[in-house]
Amino acid sequence: MKNLSKHIIMVISLVFILIATSFVNRQSEKKRLIRELAVAELKKGEIEVKSKSVLEVADSICQEAGVPFELVKQIGQNESGWRYIKNSNGGTDHGDLQVIDITYWHYYKKLGLSGGKTRRNYLKVAIYYLKDLHNKYNSWEKARFAYGRGSWRNSTTWTPLEKKFMSKIDFSRFDAKPKSIK
Repeated sequence: MKNLSKHIIMVISLVFILIATSFVNRQSEKKRLIRELAVAELKKGEIEVKSKSVLEVADSICQEAGVPFELVKQIGQNESGWRYIKNSNGGTDHGDLQVIDITYWHYYKKLGLSGGKTRRNYLKVAIYYLKDLHNKYNSWEKARFAYGRGSWRNSTTWTPLEKKFMSKIDFSRFDAKPKSIK
């Protein structure tokens, strides 16, 4: 009988332990689920912020300035391949659109920029400089040539290098010819 009562006590203890363990596990599972739900709720409210690409920044500035983005995109491809570079041949042109220092600082002040020589500032300076050249020459082709060479010259005076960089852009896309009136 003594053995039987020991066995009964042991079985009752085991059942009690199983019930208690089950209860504790359920409580732990509930806490884990509540934590997961809370984390999921927090993540819902988070806003993922991504930096704009250089082309997106250039596009925004082009829209602001009224300059065709596709033209600026092609100029950047021609000037630097859209790599923010410093001139390696002794010149002072920098940035994606290769702006020389004197032009940079003139437009930096004119546009009221701050922060020094940043990529965004170089883009803004270059695009507004191109816009001013277009206002002066009333032609994107002439503005592009002047951008690269300082002023417009008739195409009959262009060097082979100038012909090469000017031929890379289809200016008819940007300089609409007026239709003749019949």
